[in-house]
Amino acid sequence: MYASDHLQRFVRSRAVRLGLVVTLIAVAGWAFLPLVTSRISSSAFVNAKLLRVAAPIAGRLTSDLPHKGEFIGKPITVTLIDVLMPDRRRIIHFDSQYTVAKGRADLARKQLAAIAVADAEFAKRMQIFRDGMIERLGHARDEAEAEKTGCLAEAGQRRDVGAQMQQLVKAGTASPMRTAEALALLGSTSTRCDMADARLRRLQSELASAKEGVFLGDGANDAPYSQQQRDRLLLRQQELETTALEESLLASQAAAEAAEERKYFERLSHFDLTLPANYVVWSVPASPGTTVSESQILLDLADCEHRFVEVELPERDFERIKHGAPAFIRLIGSSEWTQGQVLQARGSAASPDDRLIAARVQRPDQSLKSITVEVDLPTDDSQTSHENFCNIGRLAEVRFQRSGFTFVSGWSGTLQNWSAISNTRLLTTKP
Repeated sequence: MYASDHLQRFVRSRAVRLGLVVTLIAVAGWAFLPLVTSRISSSAFVNAKLLRVAAPIAGRLTSDLPHKGEFIGKPITVTLIDVLMPDRRRIIHFDSQYTVAKGRADLARKQLAAIAVADAEFAKRMQIFRDGMIERLGHARDEAEAEKTGCLAEAGQRRDVGAQMQQLVKAGTASPMRTAEALALLGSTSTRCDMADARLRRLQSELASAKEGVFLGDGANDAPYSQQQRDRLLLRQQELETTALEESLLASQAAAEAAEERKYFERLSHFDLTLPANYVVWSVPASPGTTVSESQILLDLADCEHRFVEVELPERDFERIKHGAPAFIRLIGSSEWTQGQVLQARGSAASPDDRLIAARVQRPDQSLKSITVEVDLPTDDSQTSHENFCNIGRLAEVRFQRSGFTFVSGWSGTLQNWSAISNTRLLTTKP
């Protein structure tokens, strides 16, 4: 009883009761203080933009399709779609064009090689013919010179005989008939000498032309058959060189087009996607091994690096929320506070957000007039793992700082409005 009496006296003492009251008042003030110094959101949750991947081609999904909730720490390239029936007609077309052009070019080159061999043979024959013709004309020239020399000697002899006959006729020892015969023989010999001289000059001119490659003769062309064949082969060679060049260009063009078509076919035969870093696979509407059509949605990726918090505030706070203003964020269930910045604010009558975002929370009562504020959520490695979908969709508590004299300024503004209204009434009631 002695201890209980002391306990009762201690509890009923004035100091203890005053201390308990002060403690309760302090606790109530501490709990009510955030409502005075900050604006606290009624609803807030973590959100992020979505990156939607659609099928550019029709085909079958591969087993490399990422799974829902998989976190992408670094960029990786995966093959998502394989084409079921690839179209290789254009590749076959270009390959056939390349084969035909290459065959024609090779055939033209073979013909050029044969022409080169034939041209060498004709050149050899031409050289033999030229050397033989020059040698033959040289011998004919020598014969003509010898004939001319003999003819001149005979003409000299005939001239001496004619002179002696004339002297004998004058002496009366020979008849005039013999003198006439000697003179006639002299004229015939002179004529033959002139003919030999003319033939010698002709052979000399033919020999000079033959040395230059032009052969003169009755009923003959200026060039022999071998040279004429070489001239025809030269024209054919030019045609074949043009054909070989054109076909080579066509073959090169067909090969280049076939290579580009193969690259294009390789790109269209499967769909490779480079998954960006710091994204989480939010949803996968399709399954590996299934057939997809063009423009069908394959997966949605949520951006874990640029998350934001959607906050609902009363409509009356619209003017007090400024872009870039600080905001303090705490995820429900966590004791850590993070500072962010206001990105944008939308009024209650604004059109619904048509962006691709991960989380959407329906308002319980559409009649409540509230604004939507987006607050940037700083990146935290502990909150961007693949285990919790980067905390997207998680509820949060957001506090916005109030200005120090908001309450006083509000009352001063109200008093100014009342004074303005009173002055207006006094002015309107004066006679």
